[in-house]
Formats: sequence, C-alpha cells, structure tokens
Amino acid sequence: MKTELSLLFAVLTATSDGKLAAWYALDESPAADLAVTENIAANNATLIGYDADPNFSYVARGVPSARPNLGLAYDLDRTDTAGGGFNLGNAPAVQPTDQFTISFFFQPQFLTTFDRFFESLVGNSNDLHGMRIDTGGSGNQMRVLLRSATGANTQVTHPTVLKTDGTWYFFAFRYDTTAVDTDPFRVTLIEMDGTEIDEAAVAAATSGTAVLNTGAMAYPHEGNSLVGVELPDASNPNNIDTVIDEYAFFDNSDGNGVLSDTQLVNVFHFGPSGVELISSFTSNRSSVSPGNPATFSWAVASGLDSLVLDDGQGNIVDLLPLTTNQTGSTQVSPAETTTYTIRATRGEAANVFPLTVVAGEAPEIVSFTTSAGLIQQGSSADLTWSVLGAETLTLDPAATDVTGETSLTLFPTTTTTYTLTATNPFGSVTAEVDVDVLTGPVPVHRNVASLGGGNDTLWPDLVGNRDWTVTGGMLVEPLTTPAPGTTITAAYTTGGLLNGAATATHQYPQVTIEVWFRPGALTLDHEVIYETGGGQNGLAALITETDLRLLGSELNARTLDATIPLAGLNLENFLQLVITNDADADLCTATLRDTVGNVRTVSEAAAVTIGGNGAGLFTWASGAIAAGHTNLGGRSEAAGVSPEGLTGFAGEIAILNVYDRILNDTEIQQTFSRVASVSTGLQVTTVSFDDATDQITLTWDSVNGQDYLLQFSTSLQNDEWFELAGPFTGTGEVMTQTATLPPNQLRFFVRLALDQP
Repeated sequence: MKTELSLLFAVLTATSDGKLAAWYALDESPAADLAVTENIAANNATLIGYDADPNFSYVARGVPSARPNLGLAYDLDRTDTAGGGFNLGNAPAVQPTDQFTISFFFQPQFLTTFDRFFESLVGNSNDLHGMRIDTGGSGNQMRVLLRSATGANTQVTHPTVLKTDGTWYFFAFRYDTTAVDTDPFRVTLIEMDGTEIDEAAVAAATSGTAVLNTGAMAYPHEGNSLVGVELPDASNPNNIDTVIDEYAFFDNSDGNGVLSDTQLVNVFHFGPSGVELISSFTSNRSSVSPGNPATFSWAVASGLDSLVLDDGQGNIVDLLPLTTNQTGSTQVSPAETTTYTIRATRGEAANVFPLTVVAGEAPEIVSFTTSAGLIQQGSSADLTWSVLGAETLTLDPAATDVTGETSLTLFPTTTTTYTLTATNPFGSVTAEVDVDVLTGPVPVHRNVASLGGGNDTLWPDLVGNRDWTVTGGMLVEPLTTPAPGTTITAAYTTGGLLNGAATATHQYPQVTIEVWFRPGALTLDHEVIYETGGGQNGLAALITETDLRLLGSELNARTLDATIPLAGLNLENFLQLVITNDADADLCTATLRDTVGNVRTVSEAAAVTIGGNGAGLFTWASGAIAAGHTNLGGRSEAAGVSPEGLTGFAGEIAILNVYDRILNDTEIQQTFSRVASVSTGLQVTTVSFDDATDQITLTWDSVNGQDYLLQFSTSLQNDEWFELAGPFTGTGEVMTQTATLPPNQLRFFVRLALDQP
C-alpha cells in the first residue's frame, strides 16, 4: 500500500506545476449539444462543418480514441474546399503568448500539403502574431510555424513521416523564449504502437531549434484559434482529414506552462490532467439480449469529487454510492446498441472511459487495419482490429480463433487477403484487409494504374498519401496497345500540352524514383515525364526524339543536366526509368531499360535538392492548373539554360514507385523483374534454303524497334562469325528476311543476333 501511495504522490507532483489553461476532451456523443465543451474555464468552442445529418457532416463525434482511458474523439473529414473542425475563439487560454505547451492526440486519415491542425494566423506575413501547426510542404510531417511580428518566423518540421493506416500519434509543442540556452522551441511526436513511454522516449521523440527568429507573441493573435481548418468557414483546401482528441493548452506565462518530459509522459498516459483516476472499466458481456444484462465493473482512485455513468442519451447515474473501497459494479440492459461513458473528476483532473454494448444486433467491426499494406517477402505485418458485440472472432485464411485478441503478427509469403469474422447470437459480420508481398524493395509511395480503383480524376497511392489529381488525362484499362512481356494492363495517358497529374512533393534526401512509361510520337520538344520539388530546388525527367534528359537544381542554380540517348531502345513497349538522387553524396544516377534487354545509364556528381513544391506527371505540377512552368523541378530561369519547346508528355504512364532510399543495382533489377521479363524476339520459326540462288530465308518472332543481324560462320569450333545481312529493324511481331550466302560453301552456319549499340 505504501508503494501505491508513493506512486500516486509522484504523479500528482509531476503534473501540479503545469497549469492546464484549456482542455477540450472531445468526449461529446453524437446526441450531445453542439458546443465543444472546454473543461477548465468554459471556453467552449463551436463546430465548423457540422451537420445533424451524418451524410452531410464533416464532423463525426463519439468515435473511438487512441486508448479507452482517453474517452471518445472527433473525426474531422475534408474535401478540397470544405471540411470539419472547431473554432476555439480568441480567449487568452487558447491563444498563448510565451512559455506554453499545446498537446493533442491524432490519427491521420488522409494528408496533403499544409493541412491545418491549428491556425491563429491570417495570411503569410511575418509581421503578424500567431502560430500554425500543419503538415508542411512535405504534406506528411508535423510542422510548427510561429510569428511574432519580427519580420521572420521560427519553424521546425519533425522528421517522422506520418502513416495513414490507422496509427495514432501523441503531439506536443513547447515554446519558451526565456530558454535561450536550452530548448526554446520543441516539437514532440510519438507513434502510439504499444511501446512503453518514459522520459527518455519523450526526449528521443523531440525535435527543435535553439535559435529563435521570434519572441513572445502578442495577444490576441491575428485570427481566431482554429482546429482542423485554415479559415472559419473551411472554404480552403488546407482543411485536415484526421481523428483528433484531448486538445489541451498549458499556459500561465510564468514558466509553469512549459511541461517537462516527465509531465508529458503523464499526459501521454492519462490525458491532459496527467492523473489516473479510473484504472479499469469493464463489462462481462459485449452484447445483451432480454434477460441477459451486462455487468459493468470499475476501479477508481480515492477522494473523487464525482463518478457518473452517461449513456449519451441524457441519462446519468451517480456511481459514487455504488462504489466501495474504490471498486463497484452495476447492470445495464439497453434496448439498442449504446455507448456508455464513465467519468471521474477530482479538482481539475478528469478521466473518461467508454464502453459500447451491442443490443439485439450483429457485432460491429469498428476497424480492421494492417501496419503495412505492402511488405517485402520475409517481413511481417501486424493486423489490428476493434470489434463491438462479438462473442467469437475468426481470422482467415486458416480459420484462426482470435476471440479476445485485438492484434496478430503475421509473416505472409505471398499477397494475401485477410478476413475477420465477428459472430454473436444475432449474426456475423466480416471485414477484409490486403497485405501485398513484393520481391525486392518496398516503396513508400506506389501508384499502379491497374490497381487501387483509380479514375480519370484520381490516381490513388497504394501505400502512402500521394494520390495524384489528374487533369485532362485518361485511365485506359485495358491498354489500347498491349504491353507484351509485362504485367502492365492499364495506364494513364494524355496527348501532351498541359494535361497531367499533380500531387505533393516526393521530398526525400535519399530518393529513388521508378517510372514505367511508353512514349507517343516524339519531337524535338522537351516533354515532361516526371518532376518534383519546384524550380529553385528540384528534379525533372524530360524526353525528346533523341534523348531522355535529366535536370536538377539547388538554390535556383542548374546543377544537373544529363542525357541518355534513345538510339537502339525499343520505344514501342513500356520502358523503366529509375532515377536516384543521393543528396548526401551529391550523386544523381538514371537508368533507362527496355523490354528487349537494352540498358542505358548515366551518373553525374551533382548537388540536387528536392524542394517543397509539388510533383508532376506528364507535365510540371503547376501545369495541370494552367500556371507558369517556373515550378518545373530542376528548371532555372536564368537566360540560356531553360529547355526549348517545353511541353507535356504525350504518352502513357503505368507505374510510379518512390523509395525513400537509394536502390542498388540488384534491387533495381528486382523492380524490373516484377513488372517485365526481357523478350528479345530471337525465336526462329521457319528456315528455308534455295540451292539455285544460295539464298537463305528466316522467319522469327520480333519486337518493334529492335535491331537484328544475320551472321555467318563456316565452323563452330573457332566461333568466327561474320556479318551476313542487316541490321533489320523490327516493325511487328513477326519478321522475315532473305540473305545470300557466299558461293561454294560445303558447310555453313547462320545465326540471328541482336544488334546492340
């Protein structure tokens, strides 16, 4: 008992120094009043984008949080010009000026560049006061930007790349201009993967800067404090798509608002109050029927001010009279499926636990996700699920009984569809999740035209969050012209001009980009196949009738200009282009490979930096919205260095893979082999010889664009071969050629060979 009291005392002491100025627990049920309740000083917020009809609402309340002891959460949805969020107003509690901490939990659903977690600025002038928490130019990281009218800003982007596979994160930002010799600007981001979190883990998960361009902000900030949107009416594409919970501000501008690592550990475990008041809340049944009630049991801390059970329909039961020696129980018999919450308070501290009881209906599979939808052969994938009202759970294939479990680690050897089946006396429900298994390297972004349900306006990313917005292009499935020897059955195609696709940048210091494309009619114009990063810092691949050209830049200076000749390559089928940019070694390499065995490589020492502007396919990223070409990756506007005749790519692109590291030669060959096999067209089908004319005629399976030679030898022993005829360029799937042999040959040999440049 002494140990338990000492531990509780340590928790209370660790959190008592941090002043909780505003706390939005986001525990309201869908049936609650519209206000977003603030727990400390009644600075309630108003919903943005909410509609009572869920079919038209951008806010869903009452969704599961990261852990049961955090209660419920809000799901903020978005479109390009609308979205959900809440307006906190401009009270001092939600507009801190200095020596403060902001923390919250979130589960990203879909991310793009500069999506807003918090906004109190209006515009982008450094002469304003306020701050912004968003996804930055990368579109998949946490960035904090602060302005205090100094003519400059201070900002830090956390290095962690966010996942959109159901992963939850804990975030905290600490700002203290008086800590000039320590850590004035700290961003903490922790992936909630079940790992135990302590002070060392918080320190390891923190990025920051010791150099400030800003000071204390003035109150009020430039605009209201907004969560989830950039503008109060959400009429902006920078709205965010995420589940969010426990939004809290710690601030009293005397140093106590800057939480220590120890205090953040407690916030991580128990919510913003940092105190555990409810240690357990359980039910003996997950589904009920008439005559079979569920029994709720709880264990709580001593000295509570209140302990209530809320069914979300306005019915509240005081549980303190039912609690003895910090434990208690009660029975519930809901007529319909109901989410109950138990709430305990002591001073400003509060804990909330939810429990859902299914009544008279089949179970509900709330979520069924995988930690990795794409893995390398031999690697593992974690399957995780949340289910309501199930008495039995089965996972297929293999009919594994997983009743009572919430996750499982598997090692699939081939691409597998897993099916979770939940059953109770009222029925069964199923959910599926796919785990793709690849031989060779695994990309962080994967766009395959034949997979993912793309259409003429959207080409989805199968791994990360880089869906392509397509403008003026078309998904062709099946291919108008087949791609023999490949797995390619669909492609996006345009006729050139400014038609193309755009997405957020592929901004990695070590990057490999793999594009499978088939050109149309090429000219002297430079057609843009792919580009990323923008003109000041960026990279681009262009093609003309003679060359593939690679451009790179850094700080608005052209640093890379390399070409691969197209002569001898088979341009009638798809080609694989692989570009690697090693920013650490200042080395850029490109490999172009066709499906008949030709490989061309260029490598140059060059300092190429990929900037924060978007990426483009078929044209520069800004081209799809009819803007200027200054955002073309690798382009510099200095006189005489821009490519002449810059235009869009007229052709097909079937696959784009992006890797956040440099692939070696073996891995690049693996990426080729999982899409195509080399077809040389060297299968001779018929041979005939005319004695009278000494002419031999051969017919063979050919490949468009491939060059062939007929060679002659009188002896296989010394293997001396001489050119007999050719080269012949393939123009179809079958080729027939006749050649005249040297006269008076008693024995001779003729062979067909590729004419390799």
